[in-house]
Amino acid sequence: MARQRKEYKYRVLVYPNITKKYNEIMKDSYIVLLPKVLQEISKINKSVHFTVLNPVHLYELDEMKNVKQVIYNQKFSSNNNTMRTSFFFDASIFQEVLDYEENDFDVLYSHLPEHTLQVSNLMFNQSHSVPKVIGYSHWFDFNNASVKNMSLQNFIGILEMETCGVNSNYLKQQVLKQAEKYFNEQTIARLDDIIQTHELGVDTLDFTKSSRSKIKTIAFNHRGQGYMGFPFFKSAMEKLWKKRKDFRVITFQKDANLSQYKWADNKPPLQMQKRENYLRRLQECYLGVGTFDGRKGSGGASWSISVFDGLSHNVPYVLPNKYVWKDILPKYPLLYDWNNEDDFIRVVENALDNKDKIYDNAQKEMQSVVKNMTWRKQVRNWLDWKEFFNPETFQMVGKDIATYKKVLAIIKRRKRVSKGQLIGELNWGRQFKFGRYRNRLRLDDRIKFTKNGYEWK
Repeated sequence: MARQRKEYKYRVLVYPNITKKYNEIMKDSYIVLLPKVLQEISKINKSVHFTVLNPVHLYELDEMKNVKQVIYNQKFSSNNNTMRTSFFFDASIFQEVLDYEENDFDVLYSHLPEHTLQVSNLMFNQSHSVPKVIGYSHWFDFNNASVKNMSLQNFIGILEMETCGVNSNYLKQQVLKQAEKYFNEQTIARLDDIIQTHELGVDTLDFTKSSRSKIKTIAFNHRGQGYMGFPFFKSAMEKLWKKRKDFRVITFQKDANLSQYKWADNKPPLQMQKRENYLRRLQECYLGVGTFDGRKGSGGASWSISVFDGLSHNVPYVLPNKYVWKDILPKYPLLYDWNNEDDFIRVVENALDNKDKIYDNAQKEMQSVVKNMTWRKQVRNWLDWKEFFNPETFQMVGKDIATYKKVLAIIKRRKRVSKGQLIGELNWGRQFKFGRYRNRLRLDDRIKFTKNGYEWK
């Protein structure tokens, strides 16, 4: 008996966002969250196939039969501003992977709004596709020299989308406030409708007590950059070390190097390629910190995967009583007065000593919040997926036009046909938007969509 071919009614092209240098790329937030998101969307709609453009192969995606990975040699710079400029998008490289003669994409899922207009234009002019466009913006920059250029490119990309997720309502409000500098009320209203809160999830929930040494370890598991408050943190630890010697600090990111300090537990920072090893080591820490400086960008001010890595593994974090944290954890006892070094040290010491059960209370409060943050729940809340994949909502030709009937006749005669064979027989160039015919075919019960084409049932 012939093996049944999988029916994929929707093909999604995933466009990446890479800000880590390639030797640390597995720690990039996009790389961390992508497999979780695609897995959950696949559970919601089992007829979705993803083509993922990445500069490296993600082995975690190999287990997903509905994912094709394409090595994408677009030059992604670890310098955010360089990567996000329009001239950094190489159309010829994108055209190579697009392969319009064989591929049709029904959805463009862009994680880099700054490239989205170029990608969307190229797909429209150099392919047969007419995709819906959705996205996710991993950050927004504020108050730097090139913020206008960066913001405008971001906004222009977002305006191409049906919806664009940001990680918190706090960030959405900051973005709309930024947009008021450049756009009229009508455009602001459009952005308000497009930009939606897509809170991220946690990999696992593990509230068991791990074995910890008498020397209590403080985790700084963020990038060693100004917007993460790294200089503030180092200065505070120097002061704390003069008062007490019963703690050590551990870091995990290459640029968060503390090798010159006596209170550093690892020199240089731990470099763990496997995420499960990192989470296991993080869980052994007594305390974590987040000293974010939102004046320089959304960074950890609007969300932090690193913080939730710790909270979901029973490690309390000392956090600022500012930005998104006062909203997510309003009753949390380990919030310090932002940018106040003395108050930060005070809260850290209270946690180290468990003064007035503050450490125990922090664990109870954080557990009550993160227990509801599984990826399954979060992704399902992002949008109405059933309506998004409603076949009636895609652009399509009329069912009675002659060219559509000709497409049907070819599929019926051949019984099984690829997209390339179809357009070859029809002698259609790029100006013919086969995507609109594909979307009409989706409504015909006689047609079966497969990974490689169409079959007559």
